[in-house]
Amino acid sequence: MPAAAIFIREPNTVCAKQRAQLFYLSISPPSCLTSERRSQRETSRGCRCSDLAPGKQALESEAIPKSVARVLNAVHVREQWKSRKRMPEDDPDAIKPGKRRKTKKGDRGEKKAKTSGILPGESLQHFNKRIENDMRPLVKNAVQSSLANARKVRTTEMNAKKKGKAKRAEEEERSPSPTPIPSKHADRPKEFQTISSSAPRRLNDIAQAPPELTKLPRGAVRPDNTRNTGKKRDGVLSMAQKAMMEDERNKAIARYREMKAKRRTDGADES
Repeated sequence: MPAAAIFIREPNTVCAKQRAQLFYLSISPPSCLTSERRSQRETSRGCRCSDLAPGKQALESEAIPKSVARVLNAVHVREQWKSRKRMPEDDPDAIKPGKRRKTKKGDRGEKKAKTSGILPGESLQHFNKRIENDMRPLVKNAVQSSLANARKVRTTEMNAKKKGKAKRAEEEERSPSPTPIPSKHADRPKEFQTISSSAPRRLNDIAQAPPELTKLPRGAVRPDNTRNTGKKRDGVLSMAQKAMMEDERNKAIARYREMKAKRRTDGADES
C-alpha cells in the first residue's frame, strides 16, 4: 500500500507529541509495506542489459528544427527551385504562379457575426473600441458610395439641363421669331427736355427782384376772391370774441392765485 493512501484517524484527545508521531508515521510508512515494490524494482533492474538501444526520447533521435534544416539545406533547396522554374509549362512539376483564394461573403459575415458580441473577460471599453475598428471600413464604404451616387445624380441632372437648353436653342433657330408687341410708352421721351429761354443762364448772377409767380399751385385760392364771397380770413377775431377770451383769462388767473394761497395756508397749519 503506498504512503499517500495511509490514513490514520487520530482521537480528539491527542497531545502534541502523539500528533507528531502520527504525522511521522503517515509520511514514512514502515518498511514491511514497501518491501514488495522495492524487490520488484531490483529484479527489473537486474534483468536489464547495459548495452540496450536508445529510446525514442534520446537526444540522438531528436529531429532537427525546420529553421536549422532550412539554413543547412539552403543551397540544395535554391537549386531545386531554379530547376523546377526552368521546366516547360506543360510539365506538372513546374512552378506556377499562385492565385489568391477567394473568400465567400457568407463566411466573412459569419465570422464577423461571431465576433460581434462581447468576449469573455473583455471590458466594455475594449469591446467598444473593437466594434468601432470593425465598423470603420463599413461606414467609410457607405459614405463613399453615397457620395458617388450623389455625384452621379448631379451629373445626370446637369447633362439633362444642357440637353434641354441645346434643344430649345435649336427650336428657336428653326422657328421664326414672333413680331414684338409695341408698347404704349414707346413714343414717350426717355430724357428730360430742356426749356429754351431767351435769357441766357449765367453763373453767379445776382437777383434784382423776387420771382413773379404767374400760376398758383394746385389747391391754392386767390386772395381777391375772399372779398367777393364775404368770408372772413382765417385767424381774425371780432371784438366780442376778444372780450370773452380776456374774461376767461382773468378768471383762470384768479383761480390759480386762490389755489396757491390755499396751499400755503395748509402748509403753515401742518407745520
